[in-house]
Order: sequence, then C-alpha cells, then structure tokens
Amino acid sequence: MRALLALVAVLALALAAQVSAVEPAGAPGAHDPTLLIQGGRWFVFTTGRGLQRLESTDAGRTWHRLAPVFSEAPAWWADAVPEHRGLDAWAPKLFEHRGRTWLLYSISTFGRNRSAIGLASSDGPGGEWRDEGLVVQSRPGDDFNAIDPDLFADADGRLWMSYGSFWGGIRLTELDGTTLRPIGETRFIARRQAGIEAPTLMRHGGWVYLFASFDLCCKGVESNYNIRVGRARSVAGPFLAKDGQPMMEGGATPLLGSGARWKGPGHQDVVGDWIVHHAYDAQNQGKPRLRIKRLGWSEDGWPVIPQEE
Repeated sequence: MRALLALVAVLALALAAQVSAVEPAGAPGAHDPTLLIQGGRWFVFTTGRGLQRLESTDAGRTWHRLAPVFSEAPAWWADAVPEHRGLDAWAPKLFEHRGRTWLLYSISTFGRNRSAIGLASSDGPGGEWRDEGLVVQSRPGDDFNAIDPDLFADADGRLWMSYGSFWGGIRLTELDGTTLRPIGETRFIARRQAGIEAPTLMRHGGWVYLFASFDLCCKGVESNYNIRVGRARSVAGPFLAKDGQPMMEGGATPLLGSGARWKGPGHQDVVGDWIVHHAYDAQNQGKPRLRIKRLGWSEDGWPVIPQEE
C-alpha cells in the first residue's frame, strides 16, 4: 500500500509539473497582480481601492476576494502625493522577510511622476496590515517615476528593489535588510523611450533575469502592453536581450504579446516557476483579468511561457 501511495504521489507531482497554465474560474478581475504562495494557499494582491486581495486554496483555479489592505489612507500619502485622492493604490509586491509578510506598493496620479512607494507589513497575507511608511518618492523634475516596485532577494541574502515607469526607465537600489529602506547607489538598469515599466527580477542558474512590460497598458482591447526579458550575470547588470542588445538601449527579448482574446498582457510577477500578469479580455468589454502561467526554460537558458489565445 505504501508503495502504491508513493507512486500516486510521484505521478501527481509529475502531472502538476506538466501544467503549463492555470485558467482561473470566473476570470477574476485583476490589474498589476503580485503572487505569494504559502503552502496550499495562494494570494494575489492587485491595484485597486485600498489594494485588492484574492485568495485561492486550490492552486489558482478558484479565487475568493478578501477585504482590501487599507480601509483608510495613511497620513503620509497626502504629503507625498498631494494630488492623490481616496484609497487608489497601485502595483503591489508581496514578499516574506524576517518572519513577516511585507507589501511594497505605489501611489500616484496617472501620467505624472509625483509618486511614492510605500511599505506595509502583516503577520500573514490574509491578516491585518500595518502601515510602515514611505520608502522612496519622486517629484516633478526628477528623471524617474517611483511606482511599480519589485523586491528581489539574491542568493547572498542581499535585498534589491527595482522600480520605475517611463521617464528615465527602470531603477535599482539595494535595501537595508532591517529597515527595508534604500542604501548605497541607485542606478538605472533599463531604458526605453517608447515606454517601459513594471520590472521583475529573478535568478535562474547563473543568470539574473529582468522582466519588464513595454508599451501601453490601461486602454482595454486597444492596449499594446507586452512582456519582454533580458538577463545579466549580476543584479547590477548589464542586462542584455538574446540578440545582445542592452536593455539600457531599449533592447529586450519578447516573451508574451496579445492574442485574439487576451490583449495587452503585462505587469507580471514571477514566483518560483509561476508567472502571473493581467490581460484585457476582448470577450468581456476589455476588462483586466488575472492570468497564470508556468515558466519553462529553453536549452540556452531563456524563459518560455504559453502564448495567449
């Protein structure tokens, strides 16, 4: 009997490894998703009023919505971005660190670079959240936009935050492991005049990969958002496309573009061998929906994912 159960378990794992994508039931609404997996519980947080929260207990197949992270705006929001109104918050990034769950997120107004990245923490993603204040901000005249944060913990334990949207491009800064505030030099690691944002960093083998969203979101079925990637030997770069073009000069390898139904895929998050992103549903008035795929790898070490229908 034990041998039979062991065989069933091995077959189940092998079957799961063959799954290339998960089709969430009901196509839950989501924009700029971030994913955190804790055992059998999956959490996706998204842009929206107070930051929206979704939870799944069946590996992403069905989802239920939790209360938002914020029920009222932290006081510092009004000082950092005076034009900001209400509880609108963007582009969260979930991660675990020092026994707590953390959340980076951004506040801004569309098309402007007076923006700020904030921090919150909790005992767990499904629990109550505590405001941890401002991390970094940008003002008119700055050559960057402080939105779309990503947290990358490298193999040596150092923490790095990438962020940015349009303006000068994607920036990278190291974070202090105790305060989770920037330390040392901040540098640009990717630029593109026609539009680049939403960075995600991950390590696979001897390479660090930088995923980013190119072109324009937020236009429903007219969105031409798409996901591209480059890689470098260290988090500091230089990141290069497969053809050798530097990401600092607009280069990147295409990874995922629009299909017949799912338009403008982008604002990805990568967790282990899963990538989540949103895309606009041409069969449902161009509304943004959650998409989930498994990352594969080519023989020459480039990520591969199923294309949208």
